[in-house]
Amino acid sequence: MESSFLSSVILPLSLAIIMVGIGLELKLSDFGLLFNKPKPVFAGILAQMILLPILGIIVGIYLFEFTSPLIGAGFVILTLAPGGPTSNLITLLAKGDLALSVSLTAIVSIITPFWLPFAAAIVLSNISQTQNIELNIVKTIIELFVISVVPITIGMMINAKKHNLSLKLRKPVKILSTVFLFLIIVALVIKNIDVIMDNLVTVAPAALLLVVLAFLLGFIVAKLFATTPAQMRSISIEVGIQNGTLALLITATILGIPEMTLAAIFYSLIMFIVGFIAVVLFNKFAPKVALESVN
Repeated sequence: MESSFLSSVILPLSLAIIMVGIGLELKLSDFGLLFNKPKPVFAGILAQMILLPILGIIVGIYLFEFTSPLIGAGFVILTLAPGGPTSNLITLLAKGDLALSVSLTAIVSIITPFWLPFAAAIVLSNISQTQNIELNIVKTIIELFVISVVPITIGMMINAKKHNLSLKLRKPVKILSTVFLFLIIVALVIKNIDVIMDNLVTVAPAALLLVVLAFLLGFIVAKLFATTPAQMRSISIEVGIQNGTLALLITATILGIPEMTLAAIFYSLIMFIVGFIAVVLFNKFAPKVALESVN
């Protein structure tokens, strides 16, 4: 698979499919949770949009020495791309608050295309090792809007007007988006195998540490806001699970820097393992709680 075809066609298409899938499971009332239950929603947004990128800076820029500072910058971009449909599935398995998980995914997915370019440009320009990275803010916002917000809207319209069709499409869309992500990672690994092997001993531990800390960060923030056990599970999972496809789109397609893709590649693989370990631990040690939902 040619790198140009991968970055210019497969990655944007994959992200668009993922976003349509998110929209297929959303309804306008999901956004209402921001007003009906503001405390857990605020906790989730704070952890994902503000605290998680700070964690990405600490791990990617200061805790590890990589062969290139661009690798560390990739961790910053990754933490600026939170959320995704996988978090909803893991929340369901962990008996978390599914309504909260869906609402956070929806809200963050709408905010991120506008927030990520500004935040990334500010952070990268103020870190000495990454000052040379240039991100066109306006162009990036437009691209992310077209690839994410528009597909989400299309998915929501299908769900509202053709609900039975939406129900039929949800599973194949999830499968297709997962297959695309897997193929993208395989292609990037093959393309950048030398860089990956040269940095395996530092990037893999850094990604593992970031995954674990992200899950813990979500849980701690939720606990500080005195949310329910089910909500704590949901927020922990939402913070721990990143939109690897979006991070790869930024690093591989918009910026076109192979070294910056390493964080998303390793994190995307490790987060699934840690996520399902979290499911086991939540179900084994946490109090049994009824699954909350919003009608």
